Amino acid sequence: MRQTGKVISVSDDGKKAIVRFSRTDACGKCHACFTLSSTEADIELENNIGAAAGDEVIIQLHSNSVLKASLIMYGVPLVALLIGTAIGSLKSDMYAFLGGVLFACGAFFIIKAFEPKFERMNSFKPRIIEKKENGQGE
Repeated sequence: MRQTGKVISVSDDGKKAIVRFSRTDACGKCHACFTLSSTEADIELENNIGAAAGDEVIIQLHSNSVLKASLIMYGVPLVALLIGTAIGSLKSDMYAFLGGVLFACGAFFIIKAFEPKFERMNSFKPRIIEKKENGQGE
């Protein structure tokens, strides 16, 4: 997934840049970026290309990263829900319900606990790949 954005500011050492871009339908309710409005968002990215404030840049997030993140956020709790329900159903319907809810909530808490580790992983981060030249398409 490619997106065009504008560099709003660059850190003093030039290693980080805040890029403002238009949110797309693919953004959904992700909240990985700081959302300014329903149409714009800011995100802090590594400034590997030496972009300056005011530069138009192209940022990219690989589709397989989006798929992996979706599987982690939705697949893991779903599997936990099914396991909890299956284990609880051995006792009664009420235990099946409680087991499913508790296992799913537990999965969300575990994912939340690992969030700092996911934030450090470069595969889940968008990257500035190039400066957009005048006339270059999106």
